[in-house]
Amino acid sequence: MTPHPSTPSVSSTSDTADALIYSHIKRTNPKALLDIFPREKCRDLERNDHNVNPDLLKTMWKTYRSLNKVIPKPQQEENVDAGSWKADVMHERFCGLKDRKKSINLAIFHHFRSKMDFKALGELFDVATRKEFEKLMEKIDVPRIERMVAFRRLELMKPKKRDFVMIFKCRLCKKELKGLGQPFLEHVGTHEDIASYCFFQGCDKHFKSYHCLATHIIKKHDLRASELNSTQYHQLQTAKLEYYNKSSTFMDRYFPPESFVRFNDRKIFNLRTFEEQKCQKCGETCVSILSRRRHVADHLGWSNKCIIEGCEMVLPNPLDVSAHLTHFHKRKVKDLMKEELYAHKKAKVEFNKMMKEEIPKYFPMKAAKKEDSDLVDPCC
Repeated sequence: MTPHPSTPSVSSTSDTADALIYSHIKRTNPKALLDIFPREKCRDLERNDHNVNPDLLKTMWKTYRSLNKVIPKPQQEENVDAGSWKADVMHERFCGLKDRKKSINLAIFHHFRSKMDFKALGELFDVATRKEFEKLMEKIDVPRIERMVAFRRLELMKPKKRDFVMIFKCRLCKKELKGLGQPFLEHVGTHEDIASYCFFQGCDKHFKSYHCLATHIIKKHDLRASELNSTQYHQLQTAKLEYYNKSSTFMDRYFPPESFVRFNDRKIFNLRTFEEQKCQKCGETCVSILSRRRHVADHLGWSNKCIIEGCEMVLPNPLDVSAHLTHFHKRKVKDLMKEELYAHKKAKVEFNKMMKEEIPKYFPMKAAKKEDSDLVDPCC
């Protein structure tokens, strides 16, 4: 029983979970069906049982397990939320179970245990197994079957709907949000106490999200990120990193896979996909957005020295900084010192300004008919 692929709902996910459990019990313990499901429910499930893939529970578990990687234990000196890490580890323990049959039975046990359906548990599991699973659930965060259904459905739809924005509904306030990442992390701040404090001397304001803090700095202190000095910019980036790290720990509470509503009915069109791929100066073809920017930088002879003191490496453009830091210095941009981060920011601002002026000369926009779409123009 498969709902319409583009508009799954909470009820359809729940119905699919019931169908999978019914099919599994029908094959393993058919006499228990009428003791677990009402007679009318059994009739409905039986009518649709031929549409249920008997191996789907196994496939869902394998998909869920393979896409949820084990999170390494943080170093003692790192400033981490121990409770958050413990929750991650408990979840990863489920993904690390190697006994497929036991994992599926544990998921079914959790399904009925969360509903306090002790009659169903008694029909499906003997006393020893129930005790074993109760102890396991103290150490393992077992995902709901509905969650695995939603997770697999999303994974199957993403390749087919890659040109459409995903829409999720907040589990608490029911607000719908498009896309992924930043808008969701900002929304979490409306429900959780994750304060972002203004770092300007004499200003005691604090805000429910990093975005509100950044807006405050522009409006109240009349400074954009590109205009901040090295100390201020480092403080701003630290505030951003701290907020997003904290809010990401609550993402599963408000936007789990089950909160997916539908794909937007308008395609995503990145404005830069309308750029010509053939260089107007030399005729070379550059397919990707980044390759076109690197190509223009080569034409202009633009380059900058590595921002790490003592490193003489000359990089063709800021787009290569992250890779250079990772491979040669074993660091990430977020780990840069105050002056290094400021130098990186200045190089990016200069590069982006130059690209805005020069790209149209080398790769002009195609003459294309604008469609009814969500237009996106990300920064360099």
